[in-house]
Amino acid sequence: MKPLAGFEPNRTDVLARLLAGDEVDIQRLVSDTGLSTSTVLRSVDDLMNAHGLIESRPSAQSGPGRPGRRVAVNRRFSLVAGVDLGGTNCRIVLADALGKPLAKVRLATPRDRTAEELGDWLAAHVSALVGEFGDGAHLGAVGVGVPGAVSSERDRVVGSLNLPAIVGTAFMERVSTTLEVPVRFDNDSSLALLGELSYGSTPPSETTVLLILGTGISAAAAVRGEILSGAEGSLGEFGRLPLPGTDARVRDLLSGAALPEYATRSGHPMASSRELLSDPDAFRDLLSDIHGALQHVLGIIALAYEPATILLSGGFSDVFPPETLTAIAERMRAGTEVDCEVRPSSLRDDSGLLGAMALGLLALYRDHGVAAEQLAGLPEATSIAAALKTAPVPAT
Repeated sequence: MKPLAGFEPNRTDVLARLLAGDEVDIQRLVSDTGLSTSTVLRSVDDLMNAHGLIESRPSAQSGPGRPGRRVAVNRRFSLVAGVDLGGTNCRIVLADALGKPLAKVRLATPRDRTAEELGDWLAAHVSALVGEFGDGAHLGAVGVGVPGAVSSERDRVVGSLNLPAIVGTAFMERVSTTLEVPVRFDNDSSLALLGELSYGSTPPSETTVLLILGTGISAAAAVRGEILSGAEGSLGEFGRLPLPGTDARVRDLLSGAALPEYATRSGHPMASSRELLSDPDAFRDLLSDIHGALQHVLGIIALAYEPATILLSGGFSDVFPPETLTAIAERMRAGTEVDCEVRPSSLRDDSGLLGAMALGLLALYRDHGVAAEQLAGLPEATSIAAALKTAPVPAT
């Protein structure tokens, strides 16, 4: 499918309105876009006949004259894939042009591969999903969240403790050249926040910070719906911060990868951070230090951004049950005098995958001339998130 040639505002205005996901009649399109009836009809015919982006059917006739037409986006004109690449696991979702998940897969990340080998591996699994579940439709764009700092141009991974092979440009270039479609990359925490803003319960108009506690620790912040970024991708890398009065860094106490080594070194031997959940009494002193570390980070976030909401996500966040998180948040608010809500993210582990899918959708729309500010709105958020839960997986 070729993208729309050049900047053609009439067609892109019509397409942007239809990307809201509902079926509308011609007169509603005229009203919503401000274009004339003849212009809308020409745009609809071109989008349908020359590009296959939309589909049309007759509407019920309410009076004399020619029957009306109802139009909607052809969901299968193109597919998108979202990839949540982690240091331990990789999740991939395949969706239609309006973001309805069609299939998903969860795989162990092959950490021992070179950048090129890892790129080939990822591209092969994306292509396999398209072949098995795409029903003949072609792949149009891909969004990829990576576990590391990404440059402001989104063309280079600056650093990654959990997956060193992706550092540099070779991994990104291999995925893009192999799939031969627009592929957009970003930091996994930024895409998790994009997922929350697009499909979660957090109003985009608020200042929101998402703190991800998983294999590593990272954060992303959004102000009035705009996700912030730094020149070298270090924004939100709070895991690097030293903890006052200790020789430890934040990541030593608040990430699943670093905690076992730190705990053992501090006289609390453990093989895995999951032991905190299975036998918390055995690690009472260590848990107190972990709670203090979280309070420290939340205080820095509150004073730096004055957010309305701080969301927690990632597997390690399970260490903080609701009553514990409430108590930590209350102490943070008392110490900083910043009144912000602290709660688990509504999408939990699905936020990064849905954010990667949203990035793929934006790349697809832009490839057809639609700017982000033109979009009338993404399809119904709750239905997208629910559909991801029940999306089929490959048989093998």
